Amino acid sequence: MYQRDVSEIKAFVRWRGPDALVNTGLFVLLTIQAGLSTVRGSMVKVERDGYDADCLWGKKSDGYKYLTDNAEYLYGKVYDIVDKYGYDTPMGCQEIIRLFVHVPNLGMVKAAFFAQCLGFNTACLDSHNLKRFGVSDSVVKLNMKASEGTIRRKIAGYVTLCHELIEWTVDADLSEGLTTAEYWWNSWCRYVAGNRANRALDTGDVVSRFHVECVTYGFEHG
Repeated sequence: MYQRDVSEIKAFVRWRGPDALVNTGLFVLLTIQAGLSTVRGSMVKVERDGYDADCLWGKKSDGYKYLTDNAEYLYGKVYDIVDKYGYDTPMGCQEIIRLFVHVPNLGMVKAAFFAQCLGFNTACLDSHNLKRFGVSDSVVKLNMKASEGTIRRKIAGYVTLCHELIEWTVDADLSEGLTTAEYWWNSWCRYVAGNRANRALDTGDVVSRFHVECVTYGFEHG
């Protein structure tokens, strides 16, 4: 699932440019406190109503506006980070999360999800994953009013946790041969498939593929 679908998203954003990056960030914003199965419909609403779409409640509209206003800058920074650090290094993951936590309403976890969608070797330790592995949500909270050093230490700790949590809690046979990003992507897709919020997405494979359908919405025939 990860190898197929994240590879497609990664290539889509790289070659379709800043607008594709914005679409991916919008997708991430729309997943916040919402069932995944609702997100494609929300993408349609945003296409129709823009910043006034009712699915852009709270600071989601601010986040979307930030993405659109800074699309060229963010796109350039993403690939500056890739060129300097690569997708797989801890520093690359830390730098991309640091970039994305500036987007209003994302927070550290969803910033990491944004990075994961682009192919960085990190993961989204959302409420589902925290509950699965007994981790307090305080561990993943980031105070953006803290000092730069504190923010960076918190992000570095998060990136490390994504790697270490697999070793601490998961049978080695389940993660053997997988990158951190791949393990978390595949296991999360299987975990939420068919749950109350995602009854129409009834297998991990369908859940994973749905990410691509949402991210590429509006570009299908372009």
